[in-house]
Amino acid sequence: MDFTLYRSDFAGVEANCRYPRQQNICRAEDLKETAAFDHVCVAFKDYYRKRENFLSADVLVMDCDNTHSENPADWISMEKLLAMLPNVSVAVVPSRNHMKPKEGKCARPRFHAYFGIPDITDEQHYTELKRAIHRAYPFFDEAALDAARFIYGCPVEKVLWQDGEVTIDQVLKVGDTESRSIPAGRRNSTMSRFAGRVIKRYGATEKAYQIFLDEAEKCDPPLPDAELNTIWNSAVRFGKRIAQQDGYVSPDEYNNDFGTRDSLRPEDYSDIGQAKVIAREYGNELRYTDSTDFIRYDGICWEESRQAAVGAAEEFLDLQLADANEQSEQALKELARTGISEDIIRKGGRNLEKMIEEKQAKAYAAYLAAEAYRKFVLKSGKLYTLLPVRPVERNSPSTATAIGSSALTPATLLIGSEVSAMDKRSFQNETAFQTVMHLARRMLAGKLITGKEYRDFEQEMLRRYQPFSGDLYT
Repeated sequence: MDFTLYRSDFAGVEANCRYPRQQNICRAEDLKETAAFDHVCVAFKDYYRKRENFLSADVLVMDCDNTHSENPADWISMEKLLAMLPNVSVAVVPSRNHMKPKEGKCARPRFHAYFGIPDITDEQHYTELKRAIHRAYPFFDEAALDAARFIYGCPVEKVLWQDGEVTIDQVLKVGDTESRSIPAGRRNSTMSRFAGRVIKRYGATEKAYQIFLDEAEKCDPPLPDAELNTIWNSAVRFGKRIAQQDGYVSPDEYNNDFGTRDSLRPEDYSDIGQAKVIAREYGNELRYTDSTDFIRYDGICWEESRQAAVGAAEEFLDLQLADANEQSEQALKELARTGISEDIIRKGGRNLEKMIEEKQAKAYAAYLAAEAYRKFVLKSGKLYTLLPVRPVERNSPSTATAIGSSALTPATLLIGSEVSAMDKRSFQNETAFQTVMHLARRMLAGKLITGKEYRDFEQEMLRRYQPFSGDLYT
């Protein structure tokens, strides 16, 4: 982690507005020296501190005075903050009133948290990120979210420095609010598909339901709880009907495709490996051609929408992260059963390595593998979108671009799945087929036609329209 601060030559001078001394911070000692002076986190025009002069920033600071509670058990210490954000790049510095009474409140931990971030050149974006952090962690001071805020200088005895694997914006997934939200008009269909996918992977379990609720938080505006429950219960009933069909694969078997329950783990930790898994998981509902660009099946018909394709990638990454976290926790517990405390395992490093005996080697190797998987998911970028860079022909692999928000330079990937190129007539046939079959399914559900009549009608429509995805719902 490295970032830039700008300081004055004073300490405690509130009237000063000029911060001309640029300080490059790449270790705790650098921050300790700079924190002795009044300083800011933003490069301002002519070094003059005011919002209108905002130029850029690669770090932001959050204040914690622990005024959110008078119960000491609820207070956040500097060490506790790092434990709450184990993978995040952050440095923590005690403030001038650390462990001192202030404004009528007794002594308590008071500190500043410096979060390294990608370079931001827009003041509103910067302020919104600070607000997002406060919403996620409300113990930070709500009155200290201004982009032009300065930090009082004071002598510092210790600095806690954590080189993390991700930045705070990646944890909060800020900056992609448009792509991350599920807008009105798509909420029901999106959450219905997601519920079915989660139940297929985990069964109708508490874990699956929690993943479903986490995804539902993206709905804008939020869906009422009653409606979410209806969607979930409908998916559970559908799952039970599917379980009675011939050839049904249980969640345990489904999650054991590779013998380790790592069904979302790529063959190799590369963009290519990641793209192959995305294609495998979503290949039956995503298509691309030069005629239509992206299309995604929404449960009723195929929709031309690049944003819908982005949504599929986001859903995949959410499921993959949940899968990776589960693998890591399971491996940690298995290693802990060999006699090593979980605290020591989580700290890792050479101390843990030295403790491993021959009988623990297998569990230790499994833990390292699970951690490598989890770290790959975190590092690979919070968002992958599949963007073709050339037209594709029938029975040829698609070339695509994977874009991670943490790395803006595109990398060309081989998806590893076959994509059919459609002309306008083919697309019209596809749309017509999906529309009539949707109506037929509603008639079947309403017992207006029999199962045999439905299957006969389906075969007739398949012959008539010859859709390239007609087997998705048969």
